[in-house]
Parts: sequence; C-alpha cells; structure tokens
Amino acid sequence: MDIERDFVQLARLATTGTVEDVRLLMHRVLPLLGERRPDLAPEITAVLAGTSSGRPTKSKEVKELRPLPVDLDSRLELLYREEHPELPVEPTWPSLILTELNQFISERTQEDRLIARGIMPTRSLLLVGPPGVGKSLAARYLAVQLSRPLLTLDLAAVMSSFLGRTGNNIRAVLDYARNTSGILLLDEFDAIAKRRDDATDVGELKRLVTVLLQAIDDWPRTGILLAATNHPDLLDPAVWRRFDRVIHFPFPSADEIGRAMTVMLKEDTQTISRVTLDTLAILFEGRSFADVRKTILRAQRESLINHLPIEQVLKGMIPKLLEGQPRKRKIEIAVSLHSKGWTERTVNELTGVARDTFRKRSLRKTTPRRGTHAAKA
Repeated sequence: MDIERDFVQLARLATTGTVEDVRLLMHRVLPLLGERRPDLAPEITAVLAGTSSGRPTKSKEVKELRPLPVDLDSRLELLYREEHPELPVEPTWPSLILTELNQFISERTQEDRLIARGIMPTRSLLLVGPPGVGKSLAARYLAVQLSRPLLTLDLAAVMSSFLGRTGNNIRAVLDYARNTSGILLLDEFDAIAKRRDDATDVGELKRLVTVLLQAIDDWPRTGILLAATNHPDLLDPAVWRRFDRVIHFPFPSADEIGRAMTVMLKEDTQTISRVTLDTLAILFEGRSFADVRKTILRAQRESLINHLPIEQVLKGMIPKLLEGQPRKRKIEIAVSLHSKGWTERTVNELTGVARDTFRKRSLRKTTPRRGTHAAKA
C-alpha cells in the first residue's frame, strides 16, 4: 500500500474531481489502512458506514429541492420530475429484457460491494427499439424498483429557436440531474445526439453532441443516466461506446402478446375462449405492446357501452385486423393458426387462404430436410 501516493490522489480528487470519485478512493484505501493501523479501525468503520449507502446526505437533499431548470425565454420547465413514480401497467417484456433490467437493479442495490472492490456499477443505459415496446416503461420500472425520483427531459421545452439556447438548456438539465439521486431519462435521444456528419444540422447541434458525450463519460458514479431512441440509425456513432450497456427492445412475439392480453383482460379471461386470444395474438404479431393495449382497451369500452360480451367484440375484431393485410402475411397467419391445431376449414374461413396453400407451408415447417437423419446417423 502506497499511502503517500493515495494521499496525493485524494488531494487531487478533492480539488478537481467529484464527490463520488473521492468516495470510491476512500472505500478502496481505508480498509487497507485499517489493516496497518488496527487502532484506527473503529473510526474507519464509522467513516465507511456514513458513506456506504449511496443515499443522498442532508445537504444533497437540500440541493434536490432546488427549482427545476427553465428555458429563459418561454419559462417552461426543462424536466418532468416524479418524486415517487408508479407503473401505469404491469410490464410484459420478453424474458431477456427483464433479465437485463433486473441485473442492472442488482448492481445498483449492491453497489457498495462493487465499489469496495474497485468495480464501478453500471451508470448509463441506452434503450433502443421501435415506439411502444416499453422503453419509457423500463425507465419507470427502474425508478420504482430502486426507489429513486424519475427526471424526464422535456424535449419540446429544451429545443429553442435561439442559436445557442438549446445547448444551454441541455447543460442546465445535466447539471441539475447530476446533483440529485434521481434517474435522468433522455427520451427521443436521437433528436439531441444526431450524427455529426449530417450536413443539414447547424454547428450548434454538433457542439451539443460533444457536450452530451462528455456528460455521459463524466456522469457521477452513484448516478443513473438513461437514454431512449426509436431511431438508432440517427445517433452519432460515438454515442454507442459511451454507454455502459445497450438494451434492444424488439417487437413482442405472438406468445408474449398472448400473455400480455391475458393480463389486460384478467377480469374477463373466464369468458373468452383460448382460440380467440390465440388468434388475436397471431394477428397482433409485429405490433408494439402499446398498440395492442390501445386495441384491447377500445374493445373493453365497446363491450361496456353496448352491453356486449367481450368475447363477441374481440371476435368481431378479427376480420377487421385481417383486412388490408398483404397476401404473404395472410399466408403466414394461416400457417400459424394451422400449426396450432385449428381445423383447415376454420383457417380458410378466417383468412381466405386456400387450404392447399397453407397445408403445404405447414408441411414444410414440420418435415425435416433430406439428409438430416442420415447426417446424424
């Protein structure tokens, strides 16, 4: 242990670094010092106990009560702050997404163990995927599970028509968020982190990207920064490697949609046939959870207002969902329905696809290729 060198490092961090950097060095050095000076062990234990929780101190809590930053011209607040966020719906992500999110939560709830070993917990996540697949819900889920406030960038308020004002607004948001214990969500991230080789953008927006990259690199160790984008192709290439982890949110599969609908219709599932739910799940494939939720909610409204059984309303949606579908997609739907054991007549009546057509496709899916068994043998 080089106590002199560590003291110099501590002095440097105290003058030019962040509180989190000082805290990390303390957690690494003080236990070693305690081994050399057992007489200091009680004092060292007390110091570490006072800095181990990662919770804001009293002075930090006072900082968090500061007014939200505002645009100087419009006086609009640049952030939405939810002190105690709640989940509007029960999440129904694919298992891989849920595993990624829960892994992040485990890191942050056990960050003291990581920091004690000199390992940084994940600070930043980039959430990528089409609209409606649960990226914003994921941010809310993390905030709920970690009991942290959720700070969401108000893009409309941040973007200013005055040259230089947008950059100042972003800086104000970042400065505010880095001094709180909250989770900062930069939604629609592609709007402020666009590729710097885009000839249509003014220099101010290109400089803004540089500011964002620096902010991600220097984000406090105990802070959490999330960014979400529907258009990953628009992001500056340098953005990707700045984030500690990237999570891709795909469109849900038919099985995942089926489970989600069971949750949405939990009060009516006893009156809805499995055939109807499976059919709708296949028809909804390729759509987002948000689209599915809107459609199911519309069906529930129609059922209540018109005093109709929910099963009848849902069945009536099937022909409408099939209308306008290209022939290729109808054949895919017919094959899926047939593979689930539904009669050829039912599949034909629902989709209008000839029996021979989907029967042959189904056989191709279930018949092994020639030579497969021979190769195994």
